[in-house]
Amino acid sequence: MTEAIVRNTKHWLLSAALAALLVLATWYCASVWQATSPMPLYRNVILGVAAILMLVIGVGLTALMFYSRRKGYDEPARSDRTPRE
Repeated sequence: MTEAIVRNTKHWLLSAALAALLVLATWYCASVWQATSPMPLYRNVILGVAAILMLVIGVGLTALMFYSRRKGYDEPARSDRTPRE
């Protein structure tokens, strides 16, 4: 019983700490964003295209990983030959 209470308390403390870090990081990013001057349109376009390309590459590599696993390409190598003496 006591062990479950301690585990639950640790879970809540960790969740609260992570939530506080998320709020702090969000506040910092928003303050830096407001303090800087806006980027020209061509830089926004380049940033958007780069983000889309990275997303497509990430999804494609993940799909290849799942495809490879399903087809059995990730199995360990084995040989049917008998060993020489």
